[in-house]
Amino acid sequence: MITRRRFLQSSLTAALVPLLPSVLPVSAQATSTLRTRPNWTTFRKSTLFQVYLNTVQKMRANTNSADPNSWNYWVNVHKNFCPHGVPYFLAWHRGFLYRIETQMRKISGVGALSVPYWDYYQDPVMPVEFTDTTSPLYITNRKGTDVTNALTLAPFADTVVNFQRGLVDAFETSLETQPHNPVHNLIGGAMGAVTVSPRDPIFWSHHANVDRLWAAWVAAGNGRTMPPRTDAYWSGSFNYGPAVSKMARYWAMSTTGLGYQYEDETMPTALPAPTPYLTASALTVQGASSTLPNAISVSLGNGRPLSLDHRSLNLTVPLTDKDRAMVRSLLLRQAATDAPPLVNTSLRVVLDGVRLTPLGRQGGYFYKLFINLPVQKGVSQPESRYLIGTLGPFEITGMLNHEALMGGKVHGENDPVSLSFPATDALQRLWPVQLDKLTISFVRVDAGAPVKGEVITVQSFRLEATDNTGM
Repeated sequence: MITRRRFLQSSLTAALVPLLPSVLPVSAQATSTLRTRPNWTTFRKSTLFQVYLNTVQKMRANTNSADPNSWNYWVNVHKNFCPHGVPYFLAWHRGFLYRIETQMRKISGVGALSVPYWDYYQDPVMPVEFTDTTSPLYITNRKGTDVTNALTLAPFADTVVNFQRGLVDAFETSLETQPHNPVHNLIGGAMGAVTVSPRDPIFWSHHANVDRLWAAWVAAGNGRTMPPRTDAYWSGSFNYGPAVSKMARYWAMSTTGLGYQYEDETMPTALPAPTPYLTASALTVQGASSTLPNAISVSLGNGRPLSLDHRSLNLTVPLTDKDRAMVRSLLLRQAATDAPPLVNTSLRVVLDGVRLTPLGRQGGYFYKLFINLPVQKGVSQPESRYLIGTLGPFEITGMLNHEALMGGKVHGENDPVSLSFPATDALQRLWPVQLDKLTISFVRVDAGAPVKGEVITVQSFRLEATDNTGM
């Protein structure tokens, strides 16, 4: 849906295009109007749908991975250059979509061709065109097609006014944590691994929707702010492989800067009806109760191994008098921080030696990590108050890939990684009256009927509380 406000914005931007040759890429300079990326439900009824299918088929049939006309070229670009869990995650992927979309227009000879978005907030079941085994959009080994349990409204709350990670109430961090990562995890197969996820054609419509949600967040206003284009936050390498030119960092700050808009740029306001495959005794806080049958106790700062399977898990961390004093100090310091406050990572869940089992690498699941879920049922609070992160194949393979990109080390799929989940901000929101213990819950979420068996092993789980201020 193009609103009157969006129409006026589009008209103004189009009028300014000739005046901004140093800002816009050549393809955006050359157009007098903004292209519209459509919703999948609109797109599949258009004449461009068959053009899209033919183009994907040609690209997948091209076996020269050095050729940007091939599908594998773009798979390798994602493997070799994509940032996850770091600044400019959204901006790099916006440029990534723009570059392959431009290439698809060249291959097809149709300048109006766009990558459509899959609005899973409206229809969380994968479009049937992707599950048709005769279609070029089909790929084997997917584990799920319903992503209902990946969705949340947390990134669109009025309190989420900052964009960049490193600040509390940061949109980029929130959107990547959920729904971006869990959608990858629940679909599984290639989508569950960072290094090969673009092999699955649904990747592109998923990321088009992620990009659309970013545009919708910006358009919503009401105090939501983006860093200026001169900010160092945008200083990452916008590299898309040797056969494609790099992108100036500020091009990807807006969709209109790249010459397009979306059919609907409004934030979601409701979630689809939940599916039954959320374990842990049916979550009670739009999340879980901390009264789980599978519970483990571990001391603050000490590590112990974990094995994660189809069941949810609680880890109770009893606090000594000294522990309580330290945690209270961290919470008070967080509360006293002047705006815009930095996320205090002094209280964090650390997982060392994390590995996927062969079953775990298949995907179709993930875990929500919560701190101090209430014991009583029926507490009317959003689960985002307790959520500190998500864990699944995509997060683990993402860390493997990140370490390879940053350190140049080639990892095997079974190499261990370390993951850290900041918890101070969540605990400060809860402000527990009593601090005799802290509870960390791993709540299993599945795309369908859970497959039983061990999926993730952790050499050492620990909850760390450290005073890194020198006080």
